Amino acid sequence: MLGRLCLHRFLRREPLPLRRLIGTNSTLNSSTETQTSSFEDFIDELSTKNHPDKAGQSFPQLLRNSKLMQLGNFDGCLVVGKIVHRVTDDLYIDVGLKFNAVCKAPALNGELYTIGSRVLLRLHDYELSERFLGSKKDLTLLEADGTLLRLLQTGKKPQGEVVAKKETTEEATTI
Repeated sequence: MLGRLCLHRFLRREPLPLRRLIGTNSTLNSSTETQTSSFEDFIDELSTKNHPDKAGQSFPQLLRNSKLMQLGNFDGCLVVGKIVHRVTDDLYIDVGLKFNAVCKAPALNGELYTIGSRVLLRLHDYELSERFLGSKKDLTLLEADGTLLRLLQTGKKPQGEVVAKKETTEEATTI
């Protein structure tokens, strides 16, 4: 029973009204049966308040009306993403989908594309998967396909670059 209440509170992100659980006065009731019944009434009230208009809908109806299905076709969609990882010239960009998009950093001003930077990209495919010759199953690369368009906001500078600059200034002062 308590787990159901905690799950409901977590999903709704609302503060728990303690006055309803404890009562208006701070004295404890002597009967545990009245506490249990009032607690169950409170849980029932919360569950009926949750989504009364969606209570009678089936799963296919809920899925059809979900935000994911309203996105439509991803091909050519412009999205804003955040760079979460960089390996040489490959940028791994979180766009809020199942997999990160992988794009090449541009040759011009490529050092500005650091972790935490926000970028604009054109999404082509949300999951790169193919059935290869002789295989009975699809193989996925665990990444999305997109084209990097431009930098929107730079992230924080890597600490390695700052240390390297300090070392070069120290060498210049000692020489």
